[in-house]
Amino acid sequence: MTLVHDGADTRTQARNTYVAQYVDRFVSTSATSSAQYDSVAIAGNGIGAQVFAAQLSKYPQFAGKVTIVAPPVVETRRLINGVSLRGSAADFIGSALGISHEQLLAHIAVPGADAAAYRQTANMVVREGDRFRFTRKGTWQGGGCGASEPVIYGVRNSRLVAGLREILEASSITYVDEKVQSADHLRSFAEGSKPLLVNATTIPGLLSGTSRKPERMVLAVQAPLIAAPSGPLAPADSATALAPLLRREGTIDVGYFTPFSDPLSPRANWYGIFARVIDADSGFDKERELKILTEELFGVAESMGMTVDDPDETLGRALVPASPWTKVSASKPGTLDLKRMYSGGAPCFYADGMISSCVGGVVGAEAVVRGVDPDTAIRRSLRPWRRHNFLWWVETNKIASVADFLMRVNVQMAMAYPHSAGARMWRSAA
Repeated sequence: MTLVHDGADTRTQARNTYVAQYVDRFVSTSATSSAQYDSVAIAGNGIGAQVFAAQLSKYPQFAGKVTIVAPPVVETRRLINGVSLRGSAADFIGSALGISHEQLLAHIAVPGADAAAYRQTANMVVREGDRFRFTRKGTWQGGGCGASEPVIYGVRNSRLVAGLREILEASSITYVDEKVQSADHLRSFAEGSKPLLVNATTIPGLLSGTSRKPERMVLAVQAPLIAAPSGPLAPADSATALAPLLRREGTIDVGYFTPFSDPLSPRANWYGIFARVIDADSGFDKERELKILTEELFGVAESMGMTVDDPDETLGRALVPASPWTKVSASKPGTLDLKRMYSGGAPCFYADGMISSCVGGVVGAEAVVRGVDPDTAIRRSLRPWRRHNFLWWVETNKIASVADFLMRVNVQMAMAYPHSAGARMWRSAA
């Protein structure tokens, strides 16, 4: 069964063309090798895993030969993983699944809700006791009135994962609701004699892969927010994502607020997060840091006329390891450590987790089909995102006082590179 819908509109065609051209830059179209595998078994059912599976299932040699093995996602109102689906990420999802942005949103957002931002602004935040004061904001993507292409959608991660499965259950992909324990266990679900075993879980050693102790950690607090029907207060604005940055103790805490939609929290129309990158060996006080980030999230939201929607049920607090920006060890023969290949840098920090998994999923699948090394293809294709993530870390952690000064003087100048220059890495192609 095909997932491709007839009569795709012009914007969907333009998005699909962009994705195909991007893939061809990193996966040779003149490869002389054919696929080395007759089937694929995937441990994990996250965004990257399902996009990878969908892209593979387009090809006749893998029809009915792709199996996803993982416990089904449990949906709750609590925001556990990322929420920021870049417009470009939706392009890659749409291309892999053969659907439009509108068809995707029909599965993951409240009907009629506007979860999209078409412009991005930023400013500094000054904390004065329990009060939060904003410096002058500036636009760093989308222009003064916003672009026509969506820059980002605010959607709950677990709803997106579940929504992808709802769509893909009509395909030839097989889902097995079991937790993978080992490579042999995963191999037992393969539909062929020469399977590729794929690790798309958060357990790097599941298929005897290797990993190293993280040098940095990311602390993050996030929640769905409710703004008045008349809209939020300045500096927030409708259909606009805002990055309020707060410098404390030599480092900038990165905030991000964007329109949002979640069927389990239908009152919420905004989303907010504050995140901070720290050295893993710095002896930090986890609870103290999370408490401060929570105060910043609540305080900044309140200053913009927003309230947290049922925090006891929705508030997410996390401490997660950052991946290396540099090289990672190769996947073992006959396996692909998909998640490790597409992860790069500090998560929860630059709204690039979903886009990395989508690009990695599509590029990795195409590499498998064309018989080239998926490790290399994925890492090369995501080099720009790793570089931007690294530069954002440098700005907020190594030259925080300089970044603070420039943001107060001229936001457009401070955010010119890589942020404004990297607009194509955020917004949809059409």
